[in-house]
This record gives sequence, C-alpha cells and structure tokens, in this order.
Amino acid sequence: MEKHVSKRQIIEDYILNEIGSGRLRAGDQIPAEHELVERFGFGRQTIHNCLRDLAIRGIIERTPGRGSFVSGKPVNRNISNKKSFTEDMRSIGMRPGSRLLEFKLADAREFPFAMKQLELNENEKMYYIVRLRTGDDMPIALQYSYTPYKYIGEIDLSALEGSFDRYIESKGIKTTGFITKLKAIEGNEKQLDLLQAKSKALLKSVSIRYFNGDVPLQCTESLYRSDLFEYTFSSF
Repeated sequence: MEKHVSKRQIIEDYILNEIGSGRLRAGDQIPAEHELVERFGFGRQTIHNCLRDLAIRGIIERTPGRGSFVSGKPVNRNISNKKSFTEDMRSIGMRPGSRLLEFKLADAREFPFAMKQLELNENEKMYYIVRLRTGDDMPIALQYSYTPYKYIGEIDLSALEGSFDRYIESKGIKTTGFITKLKAIEGNEKQLDLLQAKSKALLKSVSIRYFNGDVPLQCTESLYRSDLFEYTFSSF
C-alpha cells in the first residue's frame, strides 16, 4: 500500500530539498505563500502552517512585510526528532564533513560511563571513535562515539567520513528508539581549539540509541559550539 504523504509534508520536503541541494542558501528568500499556493494548488492556510513550523524549527526566518528567508543559523534541531549530524547539515544547505581524530577497539572498562550506558561487562570490546564534525568545512561539533563490537563487527573506516548511523543501518541494524540528555559545560583548551569556539560554553548532548526494542546500541557524546547549534522544543 502506498504511503500517504500530507500536504504539509510535501511543502516541507520541497523547501528542504531546495536548501539541501544548494539552490537556496542562508539568506535567500523562499517563494512567497501565494507562489506556493499557485505551484502546489494547496490552501493558503496549509502553506502558512508549514512555513510557521519551519520558522519554529529555525530553518527559515519570517520577516513581516518582506517574506521568508533561509535561516543564517547553522543548525537547529527539534528534540523530538533524531537525525544524524549529516542529515542536520544537509537540511540547512551545508556540506557535512568529518575528520577522524581517534579510533580504537578497546575493552569496555576503559570507558566506565559508556560501559554502563551500553550494559556491557568490563571485558567486552567496544569501538571508541572521536570525530570533528564540520559544516562547509567549519568546525561545529566534537563527537565521542562508543559502539559494542559484538553488534556491528569489523568497521570499514571509510564509513567514518560520513554518517555512521547510515553505515550501521547498511549492516541491517534498525534503531528502535533513543534517549538524549542535554547539558551546558565549559570546554577544555583542546576542545575549544579544535572547535575554534568563540566562547568556552559548549552544549553537551549525550544520546543512547537502541535496537531490538530496548537493547543499547550506541552511546554518543557530542560537544557543540554554543554559537552554532541550538535545540528546539516544539509541540507542532
């Protein structure tokens, strides 16, 4: 059975695709409401509600009397949706990038916090991966990722140049849920230097992803530049 796609989703996908393809960049004006009505044949209220939602999420900025423009904010994520860093970058028209800083297969006991979150015993193996994530070659986040070896086996290092989430899915592992915790921290000298941060304040996100119901698959600690990343809480 063909999946039904709502009118609002059609409009949203169109705008996000225009941004993701680079046809619309930060600061560019998006088509006016009446132009979208003419293009898609949908009601004015449907168009208005979709643009309002995109504005709430920080993807576009609406200026009375002028119109709607692609937001200049690099990243804005709705906390209710779990997207990969790569998806976040593409959704706002930025080119995602990744620089591998450290990679090793370690005993779980080397990283007690991750061992506990992943429900491993101290002698089990886990991958420890540190990457600098970029958008249009600009440092945005430091990611520390911990993944049990027993679930994904050997890793193709070329997968770490893009979305590791997509690589895990390519192995036939489908995540079933996630828990994310946010905290403001003060970055150390090395972290601030790598991120080229303008402020010592960083946004720390700890996310646990699960598969097969409630089996922890991956623990990721991400440190974001506070001037380039924000989370949105929305009921829409």
